[in-house]
Amino acid sequence: MTAVPARIAPNVGATIRDLPAAARKELQDALLRACEDPWGWPQADKYEMDESVRVIATRAAILFYVIIPGPDPHLWVFSITPSPLQP
Repeated sequence: MTAVPARIAPNVGATIRDLPAAARKELQDALLRACEDPWGWPQADKYEMDESVRVIATRAAILFYVIIPGPDPHLWVFSITPSPLQP
């Protein structure tokens, strides 16, 4: 599968910009992996009826994204929440 681009909701991007550099790098690396294999991340429990909603969990944050298929496939990162793993 060819990597698909990710689009990030403005509020999510603003929250990511406010994170420390190490946390931003960890999220960036995880999001790049998701672009390479969108179905490889676990399905979000809250959205159990929609297989396209996935979750990325890092030490700093939890990102929720949906896989948008079609002629212009992409990931839509629509939500972020602080991770309970964050010190």
